[in-house]
Amino acid sequence: MPSGPDDVAVLVAKLRDVGGDRLFSQDARELSDQFAYVAGAHPEWFAPFREEVVVTELLDGFGPSFADQCVLLHGASDRCVDHLTAQLRRRSEFGDQWALAAIGTPAALDAVAWHVRNGGDREFYEECGVWVPPTGPAQYRFTPHRRAVFLHQGATATELAGATHPVGLPVDAVVRDPDRTPISWHYLTLRLAEVPGMPDWPVEQVHLISPRHWWDWSLTARFDEHGRYHSERVVAPEQPAEYDEDDGDLDALLPDDERDALGWVDLRPYDGDLVYCNGYIDLTPGVVGTAGGPPVSIYANPNCDSCGRLMFHVVSVEHRVRDYGDGRRSLFICEDCQLVTCNATSWN
Repeated sequence: MPSGPDDVAVLVAKLRDVGGDRLFSQDARELSDQFAYVAGAHPEWFAPFREEVVVTELLDGFGPSFADQCVLLHGASDRCVDHLTAQLRRRSEFGDQWALAAIGTPAALDAVAWHVRNGGDREFYEECGVWVPPTGPAQYRFTPHRRAVFLHQGATATELAGATHPVGLPVDAVVRDPDRTPISWHYLTLRLAEVPGMPDWPVEQVHLISPRHWWDWSLTARFDEHGRYHSERVVAPEQPAEYDEDDGDLDALLPDDERDALGWVDLRPYDGDLVYCNGYIDLTPGVVGTAGGPPVSIYANPNCDSCGRLMFHVVSVEHRVRDYGDGRRSLFICEDCQLVTCNATSWN
């Protein structure tokens, strides 16, 4: 991995060799992982090269995820914005759109809004967590500040009760009416103040939970003054063939050691100790996801049931944070309407 700005200059020079037909080669993937490392550990090393990458047509070989680009390209010059806008007048390439949204300056967000209102793909930007309102500039519906989610298993009930970010709370601790709720599983609870850039929120914690479904579900809820969920609404497909309503719920399909697993997570800044691979850090021992940052960027993200605005991304983790179902689990909020949405997507 790069050890200083000079190594980043070498990486940028290599971008000229990985565009076009070689974009998906092994060399290109390794280069992308090295840029992801720079974004996580030393983004300042990349700052002098932002214009070179954007303006001299090196984006075709520039492969980091949108989340990494939000770090590497953040604050790029208006010259970069003008160049990308001119490109989008001629064509709509996802690399140009990603880069424009990732820059995040007022000029860039104005340009994203212009693009959508002039035929650009609104859904593309929304999958990245960027909302274009009827008027005005585009808006980030995420905080660019990321925290790696590390899982610790084996907590006692007492340790669980005192944890900052507990995993495996009983359902009746997070819902107001446990006898009527569709919620059957608690993945984790997060204190929003632990992730920089989160919106103001009237309660200290939010809960990532699940109904009795494997994947592709969405659950929206309101909460009381204690943060307990109520008025839940679930949208979900039919259950898998092996599930029998007469058997109770999906809990019955889990081994006892998984069903009873308790623990906690802690949130750590991105740094050089993480394993960066294919746009994720999930190969890092103990890591189960990311708090903050944009959403996964390949699925439709929820709009608020009340106001219609794209919801704000809080956290996305693998189901193995506490095994139940399969795939990724994400949590979103609407700070204006005070609604929470949890959803599940399959693996990409």
